[in-house]
Amino acid sequence: MIELTGDPDRVLTGSGFAAAAELGVRITTEIRYDQMNEFARLAGEGILVVPVARTYTLDQIQEAAKFSQSRRPGGKLMLVS
Repeated sequence: MIELTGDPDRVLTGSGFAAAAELGVRITTEIRYDQMNEFARLAGEGILVVPVARTYTLDQIQEAAKFSQSRRPGGKLMLVS
């Protein structure tokens, strides 16, 4: 995102706090539930894209947690049924 915006001050993250501090990116822990409909609309239109690195079933939860803790997933990890 820094590369896309050209400015770490224009990037806001809710995860990866150590890397964010290192890179000068702003951090938030606030979830904007009031904006979920807008996020869903943007995703549906292909404007907001959330990369999914891997999917896991519930019986693979330990594997998912281990991969998440590696800090190298390259996208979101999703649990599926």
